[in-house]
Amino acid sequence: MAQRYLDDVHDGDELPPMTKNASRAQLYLYSAASNNPHRIHYDREYAAVEGHPDVLVHGPLQGAWLSQYVTDWTGPAGRIIELAWQNRARAFPERDHTFKGKVRAVAADGTVDLEVWEEDDSGAVLMPGTAKVRLPWR
Repeated sequence: MAQRYLDDVHDGDELPPMTKNASRAQLYLYSAASNNPHRIHYDREYAAVEGHPDVLVHGPLQGAWLSQYVTDWTGPAGRIIELAWQNRARAFPERDHTFKGKVRAVAADGTVDLEVWEEDDSGAVLMPGTAKVRLPWR
């Protein structure tokens, strides 16, 4: 991953997109690793009982992807200072989830405010968010 420097970042810059696609096995394993027994994440029949057409991708997994997206953009010497998001819609497995962002403001103190979000394969925003990062100078 390349290092991003404050000198090269400008208001309005778009971040390159990142796409994730969760398999059903990944959701099952994430449920186990996160000690989350809610069956809507790995049992399709049970998810239907709760009114879902399929199992759902975990909100915290999507948050982890968002964190990875921002961290990958900053590079190894960049730091996340703040990261916030809201899960607003359901995410389903075996579909592309694309993370996008843009620079809202670059400050002289080395911080950058970002608008970030997750879209599903139809372009619907599932998870809007914001981040503040610190980037090094060249």
